[in-house]
Amino acid sequence: MALGQRQMILTSFGKDCLFTAGLILFFIMAASWIAFARLSMARIEREMRQDGLSRPSPWDAMGLRVLWYATAIASNNPRLHRADEPFIDVSTVRSYAKPIDKKLGLVFLIAGYSFSVVAVIGGLLTST
Repeated sequence: MALGQRQMILTSFGKDCLFTAGLILFFIMAASWIAFARLSMARIEREMRQDGLSRPSPWDAMGLRVLWYATAIASNNPRLHRADEPFIDVSTVRSYAKPIDKKLGLVFLIAGYSFSVVAVIGGLLTST
C-alpha cells in the first residue's frame, strides 16, 4: 500500500474513530469524576469531620485529590498506593469507603486511563 493511501485511511476513518472514542471516553470520565467527587469523596470527608478527623489530603491541585481518593479506594495494589502515601491517608479513606465508592472510583479510573491512552495514540497517529 502506498504512503498516500495509508495516510488517507488514517485521516478519514481512523481520525473519526479516534475522535469519537476519545469524546465518549472524555464524557464518561468527566461524569464519573463529578459523581465520585460529589457522592463518594464529599461523603467520606463529611463523615471524617463528624468523627473529629481532619481531611486526609490537605493539598488539592486543580481537583486532582479525586484521583488519589479513587485510586486508594478502587485499587488494593500497593504499587499504585502505598500505605504511607504522602498525599493521602490511604487506610483512613478506605475505612470510610463503601462498595459503591469502589465501583464509582473504578469507573472513573478506567475511563480516565482509557481516555489518556486514546488521546496519546490519537495524537501520535494523527500528527504525521
